[in-house]
Amino acid sequence: MSTPAYAEKQAFVAHLIRALEMSNPAFAWIQFLFVRSDYRAALIRLKNSIHAAKLAIEQPSVDLVSGQESERRELHRDYYRRADSRMKKVDDIVTKPTVTLAIQGMWVSDDPGSINTLPFDHCVDEHDSLAIFLYRDPRMLIELVDRRMVEDISKYLDGYTRSRLEPPSFIVTPEELQSYVHLPAGETAVSLSSLGGGTSTRGFTLASVDGEETNRGEVSSNLVKLVAVPKMEKALEDCAVQPLAHLASSTVRTFEIVYGGGRTELLLSAETVDDMKNYTSLLSLVYGGLKLSNAEARPAFLLELPRSVALGGGLTHATRALSPRSSRR
Repeated sequence: MSTPAYAEKQAFVAHLIRALEMSNPAFAWIQFLFVRSDYRAALIRLKNSIHAAKLAIEQPSVDLVSGQESERRELHRDYYRRADSRMKKVDDIVTKPTVTLAIQGMWVSDDPGSINTLPFDHCVDEHDSLAIFLYRDPRMLIELVDRRMVEDISKYLDGYTRSRLEPPSFIVTPEELQSYVHLPAGETAVSLSSLGGGTSTRGFTLASVDGEETNRGEVSSNLVKLVAVPKMEKALEDCAVQPLAHLASSTVRTFEIVYGGGRTELLLSAETVDDMKNYTSLLSLVYGGLKLSNAEARPAFLLELPRSVALGGGLTHATRALSPRSSRR
């Protein structure tokens, strides 16, 4: 029932890229994958299971040997103390549209601990925050290249009062999705040195592919990169970013950050070309005409990875994903 988000509006991506510049890994690839979801039935079951577990904890139990009532230690533990607030949060979520969000990526550096400088643990709500989990299974690369995510986390909700396993994806509202998926803006964004900046053309809704202005019907790929990222010295007002509330689709879209050689690229993907047209059109409503070009499914660094592993000696290659960490409390 946790829906973590970054506290400062329209600032997370700029701060994330700044942290990448400061850490300067050999390569980093961070994917935000998101899809519209409907968890109303699962959330109602979750609330009922929390309520049943709370009642069970409150029931006195008698020691069979002594005949005296046993001490109910669970009454003093976090699970019981926060049961009411968690059920209240479920009531709040179940009345809103929801989006399933997954964050996954790859980090290549001779200082593996540097990944902890990324500001994901600043994404919080009243119940929890995000935490980084390490995977050393190279098969995770297939998930990255194929842009795959776990779209339905109902079974994790159903098992919460028993196993409390961390889901590989988590729930946000459309407003909270804006906390993760937006273009850099504000003072931090202006100072970024790794982005190829461009002039903002807010007020125009035309997109551009391969440097030529065109209407959205001529977007020809379901995977594109921003040739130039509009420079915006100030974060946009809430009314200006309202179209971002509609970013999620019935199929998976991604917003991706690729960093290497001191340069940052922003990639977008959708499952179809038509859906990409809708995706880029929404972004253009907010940020003006975007200069786009078709992108390769595999970032260039992946072609160099086997040689880097063979010759790099000290390089540490790790693939990581993020999820709420409440099960560890």
